[in-house]
Amino acid sequence: MSQQDAFAEAIFFFEGDDITVEMRFAELEALLDQTTTLEHFAASLVRGAYVVLGTGLAVRALVCFLLRIDENGHADPNFAVPLRHLIRHAGLGPDIGCGAIRLASRAQCSVSWHALNLWEPEGAGEQHPLRIIQRAAWRNRLGVKLSKNETGDEVPLLGLPGADESSADPKIVLVPDAKPAAKNGARRGPAKASAVVPADDKIDQAFGEEGRISLAQLIAQHKTSIDSLTRRSRLDLEQQQQIYLDQIGGCRDEIQRLKSLLRHEQNRNRRLQQLLRGEVGH
Repeated sequence: MSQQDAFAEAIFFFEGDDITVEMRFAELEALLDQTTTLEHFAASLVRGAYVVLGTGLAVRALVCFLLRIDENGHADPNFAVPLRHLIRHAGLGPDIGCGAIRLASRAQCSVSWHALNLWEPEGAGEQHPLRIIQRAAWRNRLGVKLSKNETGDEVPLLGLPGADESSADPKIVLVPDAKPAAKNGARRGPAKASAVVPADDKIDQAFGEEGRISLAQLIAQHKTSIDSLTRRSRLDLEQQQQIYLDQIGGCRDEIQRLKSLLRHEQNRNRRLQQLLRGEVGH
């Protein structure tokens, strides 16, 4: 059985506190390539979750990202968050029912300049966004089908922690479900290291070379984001300047009108004074 059969990638989009749109990763790629639209979220900034699912549709890792959708339903063409790269380097997150997950969010991002394009999952109890994501995964509206190996155990996924590994100091604290610490014969002690060492090989098998991202690519993506923000800021500044110029022009016109009224009143007062002094005939 291939590594690809042991996991699946899903995209969930939030609207308020609920997930209203679900899609496969390929559909997100089509959206980012501008070949499809997401009119449901037109003219809005959407909270999305890129989720890696393991056997039993358990959430194993996720990235909480933000995606801007224009008024026509097209995704931001400058979106450059390396979702798979962030998954590869995500830190430990909480246990939401099936063991500790890997999590990339605004408060926990391996690439600091991408943190602004992420959001932080916050909430209480069953309304916590991570638990909502897990429930959506279990509903399986996408029809995801995953396999197990010959022994019936889940194939190790991306070097992510199993249910017996927990975060020493997770960023997000949730109450985990009570589970045996060594389920399915999970080994402890030095034996764990051998399961972690080939993690990069498993990642490469799962994601291929496209999962890699070089420093030059990161710099190029960062520069693109800066250029986009610079253009947007310049456009906003020009628009604001035009508004101010229009207001100044309106004020000048009003001043001229008031000056004209003042001169008219001055001439009228002068004529009245002359009448009072008898300098002007009736």
